[in-house]
Amino acid sequence: MTDIAKKLQAPFDKSEIEWRVQSCGVSNGRPWVIVLAYVQARAVQRRLDNVFGWDGWTDEYRSMENNMICRLGVKTESGWIYKENGASETHMEAFKGGISGAFKRVAASGYGIGRYLYDLKESFAECQIEKPQNMKDWEKARTKDKKTTIYWKIPQLPSWALPAEDQTPIPTVEEVLEQWKVLGGTEEQFNEKIKKDWNITKDQLRDSHLIGLKKLMDGRTKAAQ
Repeated sequence: MTDIAKKLQAPFDKSEIEWRVQSCGVSNGRPWVIVLAYVQARAVQRRLDNVFGWDGWTDEYRSMENNMICRLGVKTESGWIYKENGASETHMEAFKGGISGAFKRVAASGYGIGRYLYDLKESFAECQIEKPQNMKDWEKARTKDKKTTIYWKIPQLPSWALPAEDQTPIPTVEEVLEQWKVLGGTEEQFNEKIKKDWNITKDQLRDSHLIGLKKLMDGRTKAAQ
């Protein structure tokens, strides 16, 4: 990967990431919220400014029925490079929403800016019906029938989706398992726990899960002292 590509595709600061509710509801008296992460258009613009300079990139738009097409060009040593992609106009602020969507989409598909966020997929957020006493890190959503307000907590990004300076050191599965054994647990109990808590096997553990297990182990260690 070239130096320019690394700069373009580097993770954004968590303050530049926004979360959108894909769907929400209440099942058997329990609320649920599914959210998706996306990068702000302003953050993409700043990234282009930082890599190519304010005069080193350009964006053009054209409308096709209810879709906006963005042509994004960047100036390199070998000349200008152009990529295109589009997005449908949104229900709210249709024209502006279509422009923003097309811009972010071509930035991701054409130049890899923010593309890593697609690997996050969708996730269930921590949520509740009661309004939290402190709304910091909390948002709210309305169910489709507009009858219920659900409060949901902004998810924590996994280590690999954060800038290098913000990344939490990730232990290996073997390191976490060894600490588990030191505290008196067996490998069978370890496998049973992750299967019960996350419905995965030891081979399927990802960064965020490993960090969670490591924190759990550290907590048990302190409690035993």
